[in-house]
Amino acid sequence: MLPRALLVACLAVALAVGSSCSGDEGADDDAQAAVPSAFTEIVRGELVRAGFDIEPATDLELTAQQGPNRVEVDLHEAFERLEDDPGSRDAIVDEVVADTQERAETGIGELSFEEAREDLMPLLQARFQIRRFGFEAAETEQPANLATVYAVDSDDGFTIVTPADVERWGTTVEEIDEIALDNLLRQTNEEEPLLCEPSGSGGQELCGWASGDGYDATRMIVPELRRQIRAEYGNDEPVAYAVPEEHIYVALPLNVLRRAGIERPFRLKLQRDFQMSEDPLSPEIFVEENGELVVLQ
Repeated sequence: MLPRALLVACLAVALAVGSSCSGDEGADDDAQAAVPSAFTEIVRGELVRAGFDIEPATDLELTAQQGPNRVEVDLHEAFERLEDDPGSRDAIVDEVVADTQERAETGIGELSFEEAREDLMPLLQARFQIRRFGFEAAETEQPANLATVYAVDSDDGFTIVTPADVERWGTTVEEIDEIALDNLLRQTNEEEPLLCEPSGSGGQELCGWASGDGYDATRMIVPELRRQIRAEYGNDEPVAYAVPEEHIYVALPLNVLRRAGIERPFRLKLQRDFQMSEDPLSPEIFVEENGELVVLQ
């Protein structure tokens, strides 16, 4: 039996907030956890304690990130087990965390080249970002201190390809680059067509991508997508390209850029966007020479 003073306090709380007071707090915790949002939050907290960064989540779905790599965590099956046995919450959460850690550590280590090739994607990165990976990535050099790295981007995770993966697959970075660019081209043509809109000044069309799918700036290095932009402006029209942030790729005719008073404010805006971005890429302007990207001087 609860002491009288404690009983009175409990009754007061119950009347104030519509709750009850008993000595079985563990049962209450289990009942609360058997709600999708509560269970998701419990797992999120344990994954954070295990060293993962967690992206904004929906009920029963989480994205656990370590460096550039991430694992998609589906909690539906675990939650069904919790509903069947609420008292097993801690054990279920521990299993989810252990499974996520194992998947993150394994990465693509057990994936064959044939299994990986349809999910290979390029990713344009600044070299200062690549240095933060904490490991060596397979890469292809690009101008302006940029490089292309490669990832296996599947429904259940995203993993950067390393030189060890390239060696294990018995392939080359050049072959991976070709496959990855083809995959991004196909995905873009199917899901993210080129967008061209009049700019605020003079009605000049600006073309590019800002879909937010993680590959907008990377589309600059795909030759066929640059050809689509040139075709929009006229195939003989030199084009200037800019990627100040990972999620922005914009292009405009070079002769428009070089009109009096336009190039300097455009460069200042690129510099400002680059400095203010959470995902900066490059403040430079790029042009194409003999099929290759170079920095506009």
